[in-house]
Amino acid sequence: MKAFQAVLVVLGLFVAGTGLLEVVLGPTVLLPGSPRPEPTLDSNYRFFSAMWLAIGMAMLSVVPRVREATAVLRFVSAAVFVGGLARIVSWLAVGQPHAMMLVLLAIELTVPPVLVLWQRRLAA
Repeated sequence: MKAFQAVLVVLGLFVAGTGLLEVVLGPTVLLPGSPRPEPTLDSNYRFFSAMWLAIGMAMLSVVPRVREATAVLRFVSAAVFVGGLARIVSWLAVGQPHAMMLVLLAIELTVPPVLVLWQRRLAA
């Protein structure tokens, strides 16, 4: 159980931290290639960065109650997994993204199911 909690802390801090940085700094600093979006896209990017921050905070809220927080962990995992699917839609619609985005895509499609299965085993 301690290993699972440690993984959740690391992931939660990473997600919340990058979400906060993206809200504050916007896409021109953290995204590869330093894109300069128009105001509507920047606004949308920062809005969804706040959602990313919230997902990280929700993940951290699970840590002290790993066995009982099944619904929260599944919701967070589903949100991240669906985000990965959205990246695939973007890839098909607009073209292949930067290699860093492909790494994130792989993480988004593999880590959430692993977390759900791991937590299920701990809760049993």
